[in-house]
Amino acid sequence: MARKILGYIELVWTCDSCGTKNPGAIKSCTSCGAPQPLGVRFEQVDPNTFNFIKDEALIRMARSGPDKHCPYCGTRNLADALTCVQCGGDLTVGATSRPSGDVIEPYPLEGKQSQPQPTSGQQPMATRTPMPRKVSIVMILVLLAICVFGVFMLTQMLRTDVVKATVTSTQWERAVTVESYQLVNASDWAVNIPADASISSCSLEYRYDSDEPAEHSEEICGTPYTVDTGTGVGEVVQDCYYRVYEDYCRYETMGWTVVDTLRLTGTDLNPLWPAANLTSTERVGEATETYTIWFNAGGMNYDLRTTNYSLYQQAYPGSEWELEVNQLGAVTSAQPSD
Repeated sequence: MARKILGYIELVWTCDSCGTKNPGAIKSCTSCGAPQPLGVRFEQVDPNTFNFIKDEALIRMARSGPDKHCPYCGTRNLADALTCVQCGGDLTVGATSRPSGDVIEPYPLEGKQSQPQPTSGQQPMATRTPMPRKVSIVMILVLLAICVFGVFMLTQMLRTDVVKATVTSTQWERAVTVESYQLVNASDWAVNIPADASISSCSLEYRYDSDEPAEHSEEICGTPYTVDTGTGVGEVVQDCYYRVYEDYCRYETMGWTVVDTLRLTGTDLNPLWPAANLTSTERVGEATETYTIWFNAGGMNYDLRTTNYSLYQQAYPGSEWELEVNQLGAVTSAQPSD
């Protein structure tokens, strides 16, 4: 997310000695003359009445970096100062820079509380009525019960028993798709469309967010806030990003498309692939196979669906198998008995 600078405002600080509020750029109290303390906290003036600073010197000061306090007399100096303006001490060694980068809360207004402002594109937040305590307790208990039930079901599914079973019957199904090379309608982002395609229509649609502006982008910014520069001047900024829109198009092009699906089924152990009579513009596409084996173990019936052809070939009726069955009755694995 990019930070957008809107301008600069002068902050205020409160004198520890007499309580007077002073402009942020003033280094000593305008009332009693006390120096600005090392741990001074700058505050924002009334956000409804402030004006952006026009003084270029103050703006340059804010951009130069946080002020630093003299290690000898504590006087506040500009960031690029080499000697103290008060005592002439060397500021290149031991000087303490003011903290900077903190978000400054607006100066509190008497009889008025600040309300959170919605960011661009958002609706103001509605005041929420606190939920009754009994309702909260019930909801917590319901959530706990759901969690316990979920853990129980997962445990049951993971627990397995070994069962001796006999194959009673089998079934297989094999399928292949037939694809034809023909004119097809499709849609995609303009940058992905093949060069030889014929585009019928396009429209700008949202694709992604970016920290930088781009062609066909919309700037979305949050509520402005003030950042302490460490100079007595605040930087008013917004966090912004860009919603980028690109052409999404419908087009026609030549391509392979499924026109038919051929299937064969049987109950023996020698499955076949369906034969395809293809034209010069057709080809065989995706091939799939599914095998089902039914078992009986002490009057209980089980079934296993698999795509393992070699396993299926061993499942002749009457053969003995070892099954792993979970607590829900599903077969998780099966192997012929030695």
